[in-house]
Amino acid sequence: MHNPRTRSWAIFLFPAVAALAQPTINIQALNSAVVRGPGTPGSGIAQGSIFTVYGSGLGPESGVSANAFPLQTTLGGSSLAVTVGGATVSAIILYAGYYQINAILPSNTPIGSGTFTVTYNNQTSAPASIQVVASAVGIYTYAVTGSGQAVATDVNYGINTIIHTFHPGDYVILWATGLGAINGSDAEVPPTGNIGQVKVYIGNTAASNIYYHGRSGCCAGLDQIIFQIPSGITGCYVPVAVEAGGVTGNIGNVTTIAVSDSGQTCSDSVLGQDLVARLAAGQTVNFGYIRLESELSSFVPGTASFLASLDSVTATFSQYTPQTAGLAEYGVSNGYCVAVDCSYGCFGVNTYNFSLQDSSPAQLDAGTLTIQGTPPVTLNQSGGSYGAQLAFGNRYLWSGLVYPVTATGGTEVGAFNVSDTLGIAGAKFTGISASQTLSRSGDLTVHWSGGDESLDNGNVTIGMYSADSSLALFEAMQCTAPQSAGQFTIPGWMVALLPQSGTGVNGATTYPLGWMWIGQYDTPKPFTATGLDKAIVTDILYNGTGVYFK
Repeated sequence: MHNPRTRSWAIFLFPAVAALAQPTINIQALNSAVVRGPGTPGSGIAQGSIFTVYGSGLGPESGVSANAFPLQTTLGGSSLAVTVGGATVSAIILYAGYYQINAILPSNTPIGSGTFTVTYNNQTSAPASIQVVASAVGIYTYAVTGSGQAVATDVNYGINTIIHTFHPGDYVILWATGLGAINGSDAEVPPTGNIGQVKVYIGNTAASNIYYHGRSGCCAGLDQIIFQIPSGITGCYVPVAVEAGGVTGNIGNVTTIAVSDSGQTCSDSVLGQDLVARLAAGQTVNFGYIRLESELSSFVPGTASFLASLDSVTATFSQYTPQTAGLAEYGVSNGYCVAVDCSYGCFGVNTYNFSLQDSSPAQLDAGTLTIQGTPPVTLNQSGGSYGAQLAFGNRYLWSGLVYPVTATGGTEVGAFNVSDTLGIAGAKFTGISASQTLSRSGDLTVHWSGGDESLDNGNVTIGMYSADSSLALFEAMQCTAPQSAGQFTIPGWMVALLPQSGTGVNGATTYPLGWMWIGQYDTPKPFTATGLDKAIVTDILYNGTGVYFK
């Protein structure tokens, strides 16, 4: 189960363009598959793993990739030296470019805190920090961000997406890095064989049958974890994570895979079965998605005070082909949770309110979008992604009121005018009070009352985040659960990803930097615009509270 085609995955992961400059390191070394803040579970660079350094002047303008064994410690005039505990080793360079270097940390690098430098054209950068660990697995993702659809294949190396699903009982090959050291040189064709201890979490359970966890056999530093999907697992967005080294919580990232009971497509994507079927038939589809979101959150214990926080509107206009179907990432399937590390920026997270509902590519220009509320607000635009903070500490969105969203039309999407009537925030947590402390150790069961079984396919959306006082460590999480159940248990391995919550200050008021909220998406309303095969607008009102995760 080792495929030589995959060498390119290890090398192209972070391509770069450039212009000549003095070497400068902007950020500490990161696992090449995932951006994870130092000090969080699963962070650190594992012996024998592929890691990435960002900066400027690190290598040649055009960028150079290694393409033959034995691999070298100098490439395109760039080299990288790592010093831990007084011992210095030379990293093996896979890619050298102006803004970035991808390298393998030799398996014989000592474990512990250290520093590294980059040398390019005989000029050496200032040292930067690195934390070397025995194992810390990062799963590569389709969007090359560390979150969303995993780079996962079947045993014939067919790539998993919403139009090429796995099934319970199938064997899955996860492509990753960070299992740990090998015996021998990392510059040569790697030996096969299991490395260390691993546990694969899929959905809310652990896979009982792990067939292989070791190097790919083709590509230095690139790992394969091969496991069997348990029965009862289904959904377009099923969470998958790898815990390494026999250390509880040593999880680099949470990704998703697409699983169905039968056939080659899944059924719960917000795209709808019609667009999924068209993708599966080889067609290109254009999809528009607009969401209005509001959160009512209490954070002062013993009072009835509420903060109408993070009212926002977001929109994405995305094009998908069969080859890019893995980028169609919308939330998490019913009964599961996903998490994203936001320490260096939230990839796939709505930064206006930290929901994880949409991480689509959003590349279609629709011109200028405006929500016609009081006052009208023009949305910020980045490609085909739009968004605006509508209120912070005050209300903008109100239940029962009508909010038109207009677009002038752009290069790919024509003008439109669609209205959304805001729903009601019906579901509320029970048994959780403002500023309560919740344990990060073990499963976390939340309870709620209210809600409407006719909304959001009978589901509720549960969101949360936790940050330390400096906001240097920040994790966002989202779960989907049946509304009628009235409760949901977040697995302990997922809860452990949250950093301990710090305390924020606003004038004389202090508040926790942990938050939880619950709501239901309103029934989507279709609208039409030139250039779109399908478009919907929806809204969600959350009830929430500030809490401390400790």
